[in-house]
Amino acid sequence: MVADPRWVLAVDFGTTTTLGSTAEVDPADGWVRVGNVLVDGVAAVPSVVLSRPDGTVLAGRPALDAAPGDPAAAVLRARSYLVSASGGPQDAVLTRWPRPTTAVDVATALVARVLHTEAGRRRTLPSTLVLTHPAAWSGQARGALRTAGLAVLAAVPHATPDLLALLPSPEAAAVRLGGHGPLVVVDVGGGGTEVAVVDRSDGGGAGGNTAATARPGARLIDVGGEALDDALAHLVLDRARPEFATRIRFGGDIDAHRAWFTLRRDVRTVKERLGAAGSVAVPLPVLSPESSFRGMVTLTQADLGQLFAPGLEEIGAAITEVVGAERMPMLVRGGVTDLPGVRDWLAQRTGLALAPGGDPGAVSTTGVVSGGSAWAAGRLGLGRG
Repeated sequence: MVADPRWVLAVDFGTTTTLGSTAEVDPADGWVRVGNVLVDGVAAVPSVVLSRPDGTVLAGRPALDAAPGDPAAAVLRARSYLVSASGGPQDAVLTRWPRPTTAVDVATALVARVLHTEAGRRRTLPSTLVLTHPAAWSGQARGALRTAGLAVLAAVPHATPDLLALLPSPEAAAVRLGGHGPLVVVDVGGGGTEVAVVDRSDGGGAGGNTAATARPGARLIDVGGEALDDALAHLVLDRARPEFATRIRFGGDIDAHRAWFTLRRDVRTVKERLGAAGSVAVPLPVLSPESSFRGMVTLTQADLGQLFAPGLEEIGAAITEVVGAERMPMLVRGGVTDLPGVRDWLAQRTGLALAPGGDPGAVSTTGVVSGGSAWAAGRLGLGRG
């Protein structure tokens, strides 16, 4: 494959999901269009990698589906380990079965899955591969992500290292939103929350995009969707039969690990429905002999609110600390913030108005990665606008 100057690709390797977005020149009118990359028919690729003894590496939905049968080989939530990774032999090994796997290996497999899916569909390579990352990441963490990106390109014939670019996520979100002036971006992800101030210049960026530069002092705090899922799963166990809960928590056997994995997956699914419904029923996994059938435990919006309230207060305090006395609009994004009342509560807690106007897609799941592809298109001067 050779690089096609008419399209670019951005990938956001997240703790829970990995997302891809393209920007390309529409031949009908010459304007740039931004779209999502669909892998296995969906935009959100589960950030799960699983290796088989025969050397096969599964990434995304196939890995998630296979994980309950071989939980020791599955690697989840690997992005946080990139913070201390370097891409070298000293990196932490996240699993040793069936072969040692590091956070860089996981990032490489997931980014490759997105790139190969879209490049295979088009039969060309993008002219730029953009990888987004928290603005608060150190140079070492960015270097580990760059190592993963270069490994992806090295495995593709005719791909060159100069195709790779890195972009802070708050800047990508600000490009997607548009506008001018300072903006505080609050991104509540799976592994944690980043609070960063971005300075914007409307139309001052490449290709007429909003120019966005993250200020020093971005903060990362340990409040995210994965921790909330863990807390909800343990609440379900608290309400289940004691012998069943004890086996999952302390059994240590393969069946107990499989049951916990299945419960966590189901809890995450029902959490997304809990925002719109007053209560939802969580199915309990079968675990013989403690439970030979799938029982149910009910969770309510009140349960969710009680568990998330301390974390929400911590996010509010971090916003106040980062912004200080300066007044600016606030862009609040991330899956958990779609729950009813979360954005309004943070606006009231901080005294900052939610960012008006602009592109409402900036708060969507694909807001960051689509901003990344738009940034790359502008950087290369694609299209008329």
